[in-house]
Amino acid sequence: MSTSANAQPPTPVQGIRELAEMCRRAGVTELHADDATVAVRLLLEPEALDAGDISLNVVLAVESASTGPYVQLSQWVGIFHRGAFDGAVMPQEGRAVRKGEALGVIVAMGLEHELLCDRDGIIERFLIEDGAPVEYGQPLLEIS
Repeated sequence: MSTSANAQPPTPVQGIRELAEMCRRAGVTELHADDATVAVRLLLEPEALDAGDISLNVVLAVESASTGPYVQLSQWVGIFHRGAFDGAVMPQEGRAVRKGEALGVIVAMGLEHELLCDRDGIIERFLIEDGAPVEYGQPLLEIS
């Protein structure tokens, strides 16, 4: 993401695309960086690395995380549940959550994978219904 002295700095979208391309060339599939003003979480699908193609959906998910509420992404492919099978109550919209707190579970091939909160904040809204199928890297909820 280099710029010459006379060139304009890249737009946020261009910068994210350039970062994604650098990660693709290096074989990096996940990158998380944040400071007090912005957070970026980049997830590249392994198929995109092999094909030399960066998924536009992944780039758009990262863009929305940096311009509004933080968007928690799915780490698994499976069925999303807002409640755990052990009966634990999961956080609801409008409730404060802490980093590492369980937000739900994703069931894949009969195994439960906890969805753990990436940061402290307040759940703004769930972007997917309970019991719905999810894909890797799919936005699940917004946290402010």
